[in-house]
Amino acid sequence: MPESGVAIVGAGVAGAAAAIRLAERGVPVDLYEAVPEPRPIGAGLLLQPTGQRVLAAMGLLDEALALGTRVDRLFGDTPSGRAVLDMSYRRFHPEAYGLGMQRGALMGMLWRRLRELGVRWHCGAAAEGFEQDADGVTLRLAHRAPVRHAALILANGSFSRLREGMRVAQHGRPFPWGAVWTVLPAPAGFPQIELRQRFRSASQMIGLMPVGKAHAGDPERGINLFWSLPLSELEGWQERMGLDRLKQQMAALFPEVSPLLAGLRDSTQLREARYADVWMSRWHDGRVLAIGDCAHGMSPQLGQGANMALIDAHELTCEAAGDWPGVFERYSRRRRAHLRFYGQASKGLTPMFQSHAVVAPWLRDRFFGWGGKLPYIHQQSIATLAGVKTGWLWARLKL
Repeated sequence: MPESGVAIVGAGVAGAAAAIRLAERGVPVDLYEAVPEPRPIGAGLLLQPTGQRVLAAMGLLDEALALGTRVDRLFGDTPSGRAVLDMSYRRFHPEAYGLGMQRGALMGMLWRRLRELGVRWHCGAAAEGFEQDADGVTLRLAHRAPVRHAALILANGSFSRLREGMRVAQHGRPFPWGAVWTVLPAPAGFPQIELRQRFRSASQMIGLMPVGKAHAGDPERGINLFWSLPLSELEGWQERMGLDRLKQQMAALFPEVSPLLAGLRDSTQLREARYADVWMSRWHDGRVLAIGDCAHGMSPQLGQGANMALIDAHELTCEAAGDWPGVFERYSRRRRAHLRFYGQASKGLTPMFQSHAVVAPWLRDRFFGWGGKLPYIHQQSIATLAGVKTGWLWARLKL
């Protein structure tokens, strides 16, 4: 069975972007997706300056700007009015900003580009496992004949089982907290918001973010609504709590959200989100590479998921293709500092925002707002949010 190009498993942000970047370089790509009819799943996302640079390199930034909404500031407080987070991109760089987008809008752009490039896209092709040798990788598919490729890229999310087939020290641990989310149309007269959060200790958190249009012809601007829940409450929340009680809790924490909640009429409008902390000692194993959440899943606190996926895809094309074990090894080396920093930062910050902890959120409420007024601390905080840090001091990512 002859080797043929690169196989990518998973057509989310990481997999689709990697397929595009490789195809643009003339690399034959086969994209395998388990779902027969792929649909974008996930909350609205915030594209940081790093992710925007990758979209610009792909020729997609102008379209993203037309669909999304510019976000210049993140503000979070407590019910008593104590400011916890007040972060301005402009204090990091006068031209920097975040871009709030609906995931469906981003995926629509990427999937259209896949088709324009003629990438072979196999839907309803669930990958069950793989074996590799010195000459290539055999990918086993459910109810289909095995396929042979020169290399394999795993991009099928934090809960990937294929990742376990890599001969690499690793773990994937589910976070004990998740969320429900939806995108709602902004009601008439609703104020123009940026990224807005409110916290009660770390046990309750609501987030609002403008995410623009679902597609070019959409007349409504959407607002992403995020509500944090422990996994023990996320399971079966409709039967145990019900939509009315959930909306009451949201309004009690953040009364200003009530006009927006009027558009939330059915529990089916809410989707559930679960996260995992994925750690790997390295991201390559011979002719196999893990990227995106499959390689480095983390909590949503730093808003880096889509950005990391786009950067991963971009870094794959930094050198000529062909010697895939060498290409993948050098990719791991280039990505190490950036991914290690954000993995550590996510792990350290998450208990301050999603947990039953008492001390961590108490310290957050009293020192985050004060520390953010210091120029150095603010610069480092915004650099972290912008996705450019590769270490705890001054190191920066170069794209």
